[in-house]
Amino acid sequence: MQRRRFITAAGASVAGLAAGCSAAPTDDGAEGTTTGTASGGTPVLRVGTYGSFVDAPSTSPGGWVKERFESEHDAEIRWFAPDGEMNYFLQRRNQNVTIDTDLYLGLTPENLVQADTATGDDSLFTSFDTDDLSNVDSVIDDYRFDPQERAIPFGASYISLVYNQNTFDELGVEAPETFEDLASDPYEDGLLVPNPQNSETGLEFLFWTIDHFGEDEYLDYWSRLTDNGAQILQGWSAAYSAYSSGEAPMVVSYSTDQVFADQSGADMAEHQIGFPNGQGYAYLEGVAPFTGTDKMDLATEFVDFILDPEIQAEVAQRNVALPAVDNAELPADFDELVHEPEEIVSFGYDDLMGNMSGWLDDWSQQIASQ
Repeated sequence: MQRRRFITAAGASVAGLAAGCSAAPTDDGAEGTTTGTASGGTPVLRVGTYGSFVDAPSTSPGGWVKERFESEHDAEIRWFAPDGEMNYFLQRRNQNVTIDTDLYLGLTPENLVQADTATGDDSLFTSFDTDDLSNVDSVIDDYRFDPQERAIPFGASYISLVYNQNTFDELGVEAPETFEDLASDPYEDGLLVPNPQNSETGLEFLFWTIDHFGEDEYLDYWSRLTDNGAQILQGWSAAYSAYSSGEAPMVVSYSTDQVFADQSGADMAEHQIGFPNGQGYAYLEGVAPFTGTDKMDLATEFVDFILDPEIQAEVAQRNVALPAVDNAELPADFDELVHEPEEIVSFGYDDLMGNMSGWLDDWSQQIASQ
């Protein structure tokens, strides 16, 4: 599964947004450097992103997006996917080193809050004129997460449960329907959870429980969850691997799981999607220009391009996600495999600012240290 991205924590705080900090450009060019024009005078737009957006040519969207954009614009896209993802750019800004990248694609609400916390008034990202974006009014309101409109949503998914119906049938129990079910006897030793300290999937599941139980009770719920045998694994990859190996019948993952299962011919009963209490936590991705770019006009053209309904539909399929706009049409066979909850849960920018690190610190001290 190519979209699963990870963050690392320093100590018990959300201090780093991704493991590592070495640069790994995906196009030609030296680390941390770029040129304003390609040979022949073609303008170059340097786009930062996460590695899986570009590193699987047969399925990832990056190659297709580059080819399509360049065919329609007098410009060249150069992807730049440093190992540290957003942490790489934050380190360069904090060291007063030139970023030499024009915009970032794949920014999450947590990324943005952490960047703003680290840089203060000297924001890593800048606003641009959204009036120049022809399809911006079609962006789904529930997906908007930046009150300053620096980051424009381009894709989404939902954190959910993935469960094995065959195992539940053998045990003679129904699939869980609520958060309380997960902490009850019939589901003892039944859940695998990515560690919120190391995984954005796990971190957003933590936020989801805070939304549901409140700040005063979420830690008590986590204690009951772990007392019931829920396992907290290093990250999403470790948790999903353990699930695939049959170590437990449930894992915290993504509601797009059946797309991958269908592609691999897996038993769909082993890839059922569960939304506790009818909810799913929105995993949101945006695109935002870096402060200081001298390619704002070209960056705006790129964002306008990425929001086009046809482009949105194609990127969603290749990225195994949902479009961020409400006028993109997905093929029926894809659409029926991408599940959506009755209720969308997501903390906004103001909810996370000033709270995110404290919530994770408290969880780390009480739950991770057990």
